[in-house]
Amino acid sequence: MKLYFLRHATATDIAPSDAERALTGEGREEARIAGAALGALDAQPARMFTSPLVRAQQTARITAKELRFDREIIELDELKPGKTTAALFRALKPHQYEGDLLLVGHMPGLAEDVAALIGADRTESLALGKGGIACVETEQIKTGAGQLRWLMRQAQLRQIAERAK
Repeated sequence: MKLYFLRHATATDIAPSDAERALTGEGREEARIAGAALGALDAQPARMFTSPLVRAQQTARITAKELRFDREIIELDELKPGKTTAALFRALKPHQYEGDLLLVGHMPGLAEDVAALIGADRTESLALGKGGIACVETEQIKTGAGQLRWLMRQAQLRQIAERAK
């Protein structure tokens, strides 16, 4: 199975709380590009999970629309900032044989999750920019079981999306 780790797109700095920060116009375009690029790469997630924070939810919805993903997007508290990789892996285990999974979350948590899955000690080279995606292939969701297939930032995703038009 493939796990796609998508960092939420650019959000405003002005909101009543961090959890309520919404995407900017630029962020909405980044989310659209992420979805279009995933579609061009023939990604077909069986399940899509998102952090409950507004910017992640909006990123997930826009990406899903571009991917023509018509199933429920599941909110997962384990994708919120500050949650542990172990907690995320426990939450995902029941879904590990359903097909590919798309996870929308935050940094630095996503880099830590990718690093654990591929058995890397450091996360510096796994940092995702806003709207960036990492793809890990694995037989099961456990530490060290996966292989990083690719990691792309917005500029690369934009090129893929534009070529697919």
